[in-house]
Amino acid sequence: MTEEERKAQWDAMCNVVADRMKVFTRPYVTILAGGESGKPTKIGTGTFIEKEGVQLLTCEHVARFNPTAFYIDDRGSTILYPGSWRMEPDLKKDVALAPVAEKEWSNVSQSAQPLAMSKFAQRHGPVDRELLFFRGIAGENAYISDYGADAILSGYCSQEKIGTCDTDIFEILWNPRDTAVTSGTSSEASARVKYDNPAGFSGSLVWNTRFVELGCDFSKWSPADAVVTGLLRRFDPDTNILLAWRVEHLYGWL
Repeated sequence: MTEEERKAQWDAMCNVVADRMKVFTRPYVTILAGGESGKPTKIGTGTFIEKEGVQLLTCEHVARFNPTAFYIDDRGSTILYPGSWRMEPDLKKDVALAPVAEKEWSNVSQSAQPLAMSKFAQRHGPVDRELLFFRGIAGENAYISDYGADAILSGYCSQEKIGTCDTDIFEILWNPRDTAVTSGTSSEASARVKYDNPAGFSGSLVWNTRFVELGCDFSKWSPADAVVTGLLRRFDPDTNILLAWRVEHLYGWL
């Protein structure tokens, strides 16, 4: 097999993994939007988790703008109002959690699901060149009003930048010029989606798909094998890197 053929085969596998992970994570993820009246809407990403009921997990710097949640499914968008955010004053713990009242949850529970704590890995430790995945909302793809949201949540497969992980964070490659839309993306979404600005991905959970770990074998792998390996915090435009907090710190905080 030539180098070109190997690349084509790898790209095709990444395509399938991204599409299957996108479907798998869809019930857990919601848009967070808020900010001051009269100013541009601030956007972030949240995940429903199962911990003492249903709670919303995101970054502290997202929770600071007191966001409302917009959950999108086949029925359109549904607005949820989370309770008070639990946040640490220490900026090194850029994480926040808010309860979702049963009445609010009942509005989306037909399609939304809370992520079980058992899906969080004990530590960040993917094998070399593993496929990492995150699902979130880029602000450039979100149009928020008092009546709901018209937005495209995006799922991305990427990899950790080799040799950059430390005891606190790890780095994920992200470059719009190298982004390709998967075959499972609808024609409508393909025509509308933008991938130039990652602002809004803050709060997304990063998944270790374990696809490479399981031999890049679709007969042995499914999205259910994936585990959460970090919390996406911010984008560094100088290096085209997304910075994520290691799961052992996130799990310990939770």
